[in-house]
Amino acid sequence: MKKILSFISVFLYCLILFSQEEPVKVEIVKDSSFEFADPLGKHELRVNMLDLLVSPALHFYYERVVDASNGYGVSVFADLGDNEVSYQNFSVNPYYRFYFFNRKDYGARGLFVEAFSSLASVSFYELEDEFQISLGMSVGRKWVNRNGFTFEAFLGIGRYLLNPNETHEAHGRIGLSLGKRF
Repeated sequence: MKKILSFISVFLYCLILFSQEEPVKVEIVKDSSFEFADPLGKHELRVNMLDLLVSPALHFYYERVVDASNGYGVSVFADLGDNEVSYQNFSVNPYYRFYFFNRKDYGARGLFVEAFSSLASVSFYELEDEFQISLGMSVGRKWVNRNGFTFEAFLGIGRYLLNPNETHEAHGRIGLSLGKRF
């Protein structure tokens, strides 16, 4: 019985030893269906269509995309008419954005939170034009297609820091912007 068990053991050992083929090499490939290798570029130009339609004003944006979650830029606002909808005559607004939920991503898109400042020439109803500085925050969402065209909707509020006793301490930011990333 010992000879049979020894023979079966040696036979199974040899069978296992010689039946092995080349080891299977496994290569881990990153699933790129959820990420885009950022061929769209790091620069983006946008225009706020809401300002153009509601009040005759131009509001242009430039954004530099740092990575999939961060971007910074500057916007320039110019009032083209004499109306009561807008009280800013001209403003330069630097901003920094942090993007969330970028899983299906072309980089710097999705829900964002923005910290901004504003250097503005404002005129309130009966007051003279004056220079104001403000700080504020916005929230919004940006969509980017495969060709690099962008659409964004945002809403924010800022507080003027000079002359805090005036009746107009805060100002809003609202927009629907169209743009192109390159």
